[in-house]
Amino acid sequence: MYGYLEITGDAARPLRCRSAHATVLLAILLSGCATFSPDSGMSVVANVAGETIGKNVVSIRTEDDAGRAKGIVQGLLRRSLTVDTAVQIALLNNRGLQAAYNELALAEADLIQDSLPPNPTFSISRIAGDGAMETERQVVGDILALATLPFRSEIARQRFQKAQLWAAEETLRLAADVRRAYYRAVAANELVGLLTDAKSTAESTAQLAEKLGETGSLNKLDQAREQVFYAETTAELATIRQDASSSR
Repeated sequence: MYGYLEITGDAARPLRCRSAHATVLLAILLSGCATFSPDSGMSVVANVAGETIGKNVVSIRTEDDAGRAKGIVQGLLRRSLTVDTAVQIALLNNRGLQAAYNELALAEADLIQDSLPPNPTFSISRIAGDGAMETERQVVGDILALATLPFRSEIARQRFQKAQLWAAEETLRLAADVRRAYYRAVAANELVGLLTDAKSTAESTAQLAEKLGETGSLNKLDQAREQVFYAETTAELATIRQDASSSR
């Protein structure tokens, strides 16, 4: 629905001009209220990450951002891997988390778009008749869009805030997942050490049982038990080593 401000006569011209100027001025004032934040809304995420887990987060937008993040990750990987460095590496190198940050940037773009009034349209036409010439000027504005602008802007703002909280939640979720994976990897490595010792002991016991069987000091059933224990320990060690490698 559009409203028209028409200028068709000398008596109506001053009033119509003032109304048109007011409409244009309102559009200019409203358009100046919406601007992009310098960090694409990442301040909330950064504050949550810093206060909760003491880590830095970055939204990778350009090749320079990707290069800096890659350099930091490579530097961390050259150090001894701790739970804190593992979490920081994940926060800088996880594509799923970057997707959440991209959604945040898109939500901010929607907020800016929904906070701007429609652009006014200027129309000029000439009407000629009986040798007279009259210039009609019209300023056309989307009255409905202007009327609903505050409501649309508020809805977009709530969506933007929701996107900020979701990005912060995904950051904390990733950090928690990495911590669990790290401790699982540590436990798996410890278990590899224990099973390696157990395998060595089982192997020695199986060899001794075989020699005792040859002398008749150990029956075949006991020999078989020792061989089975050695085989089971070897298979379990292989499985645990694979788990430890995957966790790493």
